[in-house]
Amino acid sequence: MNFFNCHTHTDNSHDCPTSLEDMYRAAVNAGLTGFAVTDHCDCEYADNEKMVKDILNSFDEAEKLKNSCADSMLISCGVEMGEMLTDTEFSAKMLSARNWDMILCSVHAVSIPDFEMPFSMIDFSDKSDDFIDRYISKYFEELYENAVKSDYDVLCHLTVILRYVVYKYKKHVDITKYYPIIENILKAVISRDKSLEINTSGIHDNYFMPDRDILMMYKNLGGKKISIGSDAHVPQNISAGLTEAAELLKSLGFDTLTYYIERKCHSYSI
Repeated sequence: MNFFNCHTHTDNSHDCPTSLEDMYRAAVNAGLTGFAVTDHCDCEYADNEKMVKDILNSFDEAEKLKNSCADSMLISCGVEMGEMLTDTEFSAKMLSARNWDMILCSVHAVSIPDFEMPFSMIDFSDKSDDFIDRYISKYFEELYENAVKSDYDVLCHLTVILRYVVYKYKKHVDITKYYPIIENILKAVISRDKSLEINTSGIHDNYFMPDRDILMMYKNLGGKKISIGSDAHVPQNISAGLTEAAELLKSLGFDTLTYYIERKCHSYSI
């Protein structure tokens, strides 16, 4: 099946070494219909001039590619906006700086004193169960606030905090404990007519973000719009897990996937 990958990165993201040209070649070789370039714009770093320059450059490079390959592949000029509510003025400024096609909403850091850095930088191995519970609860609370208030098209990798706490540091987490707030997040996505992302970057460790049960919750709540993204930072991951995720979604009763051009939702059959 030909997929549209709604979540990829290039070397305009601080954590990605891959040029857009290399990502594009990988997308062609993988037979993708198209992909969104969604480099990181983390709003708590509003004073980082290099990040701002890189994000604008990301759009300009993607737009150039979009125009040059319009007859062969769809390119969406997107951005992954992190922690938008930490600086709403900066967020609005960045969203108005270019004619973005697709806005991803994410949270990579939470406002707990002494631990306000991205959670990818936190060593959870020596943290108490109480701290981890407080941290995860805060993550979902802030994601909910963003889901309700932020300007976005796709809410991405809803359970990304588990990538670190559970899959990296092997801590036990009963995710069902957080189902009430997760349900509220999903309801916000649905009520605002946004899309939920199934993120496949954990495919090599046999997990998706969110998992089957949360996707089923979304479906049962009336959720229909869902995008698929590999969150690729290297070319070999451009299509990793897309087929498996689509098969899972189809088994749950979803029949379409979404992507965005000029911030308008487009869908195609699974």
